[in-house]
Order: sequence, then C-alpha cells, then structure tokens
Amino acid sequence: MVPTRFVGGPGPSRSVGKETNMAGGTVTFQAQNPARSGDKSTYIGFDAKGHKVQKQAGWANCTAFVAAMGAEFDSGVRITGTQVRKESTEPVPDSNSPGLNLSQVKAVLAKHGVRMDVRCPIDFDHLDELRRDGHAIALQVDYSPFLGQPFAGSKDFDDGHIVLWLPNDNVFDPLDDGRFKGIAKAPVRIPRATLRKAAGMLETDAKTHATVGLGRAYAGVFHQKHPSGVVPQTTPAKGFEGPAATDFRVVVDVAFVRSSARGVPGKANVVGRMRRGDMVNVFATTRLGQSVGGSRVWHQVDRRATRFMHSSVIDPIG
Repeated sequence: MVPTRFVGGPGPSRSVGKETNMAGGTVTFQAQNPARSGDKSTYIGFDAKGHKVQKQAGWANCTAFVAAMGAEFDSGVRITGTQVRKESTEPVPDSNSPGLNLSQVKAVLAKHGVRMDVRCPIDFDHLDELRRDGHAIALQVDYSPFLGQPFAGSKDFDDGHIVLWLPNDNVFDPLDDGRFKGIAKAPVRIPRATLRKAAGMLETDAKTHATVGLGRAYAGVFHQKHPSGVVPQTTPAKGFEGPAATDFRVVVDVAFVRSSARGVPGKANVVGRMRRGDMVNVFATTRLGQSVGGSRVWHQVDRRATRFMHSSVIDPIG
C-alpha cells in the first residue's frame, strides 16, 4: 500500500536556524501551530462545505514536524518541520491531499544523513520491540481515540495524524503545544493500548474507509539506537541462548515470522511477514530448531518467545 498522507489537524517551534549536528538521543519539541513556528505560508484548501479557501500550511505539516523531531533524536540533526516541507517534493500542500507521506519525508531526511525505514504496514508488537530497543518511531494514527484524554492536542480533530514515539515511552505530538486550556504540552505519555488502537483505526482509503487494522501500523522507524536505559525483560524460549548479534535485516523478498522454531514450517504457524531490508531485533538463538535447507539455526525475534525466524531469511547488520 502507498503510505497514507495526513493533514495533521489544528497544531513547528520557532526556527532552530541552520542545521546543526549533535549526538542524538534528545528532542526539542516543534509545534506545527503556525503561531508558534512563525510559518506564514498558505495554500488553497477546502472548508467543511467543500468551498475553496486559503489555509495556513503549518496545520498540514504534522508529518514534516515529526520527521524533524525524529531527525534530532536519531542523529542530532536539527532542522525544522517547515524546512522539511520546503525541501520535499510537495513544498506547497496539495488542495485535495495536503499532508506529506512517510516516503516523502524519508527522502528529505536522507539528504541530511538521517535514515528512516518506512513500514506500511508493520506488526504493531514488532514495532514496539524496535522502539523499546532504542529506535524512535514516527507512528501514524487516527486521532479519535485521543479526544477527551489529557494527552490530546485538540478538542475536536478526529482525522489522520502522526506522532513521534520514543524508547522511554514519551510521545511528541506536534499538536501538543498547550495553546489554550485543555490542550496538552509535549512530551506526554499515551497508554500503549491507546496507541495500538489509534494505529489500527487509521484510514487508508477515503472511498472504501479501509483501515490499517488492529494489531498493525503504518510507521517510520529511525535507524539509530538510543536506548532509554530501562532494559525490558526477555524470556528466552526453551533451548535458546543469547545471540551473537542482535541487529538483523531481512535478506529475502518475503520472510515468514513463525510462532514456533520447531515442527514442519508450513503456513499454519505463520504469524507475520516481513520484506527485504526490514530491520529485525534478535533476542535469542538456537541450533536445535526445525531443519530448513540443512540449517537448524533459528532466532527468537520478540521478548516473550512467541515469534521466530529461520536464519536463512535474516542476516546480521554490519
């Protein structure tokens, strides 16, 4: 599927000036609210009745501002969301689809030396494993589950949006600028169950109203690791030991994720699929699994020992 584009609702900080490089691992909040960013640019959009009107571009730039904050966390590259928008293939928002998609901001970040992998879709639990291992996540969501909650950045916006979800559980929502009473101030904490629901409810087709689906997500995974310091508990499966390497990447076109490393590897135990180039975290390894192509080496790819991949489909990075 083509990554969904988002308007981002009503919500960059003051320009941080020229790009600077630091160590990464920290975030300076950037609100997409034009009154906070100083972004005076406009575009022709539509009002609730379908009439053409002039709109402030900042409110359509949620993906650009999340990308900018993610670049700082990932690589210490400081750019603004306004800059990301201007450097994109769509510097002026399209009237019918004003938001940017993840692939568009990925291309901009690459120019600044920042790598973000686009995963549309990805299993939500696997995405969470990547996050807890130290990766920042640009998570696309439907905003409806946020409304009425203390972490909401709007009182009535209920469309597609995006937030930056960090390894320490902090969430940077470019709408959370505290612009008036009842609007949250970033960073906030959002229950995992709420994020999971919001990610699954995201609409991917305006005509059919198809959604991503509960348990899945559309997301950008930033490449550099900045672990929070709190190491989540890992339960190795029986017969598994600590791996020689933890960072892997899929090396086949389609790789199956299975519920067991033993038994005939048919489709019955397939619990997920990954594509060539996708990142995978390995938590334990065994040489006593089901033989596939003459190899019995299997890797445990989640902390709860419920997801496994054969060594032939993933290789260590580096």
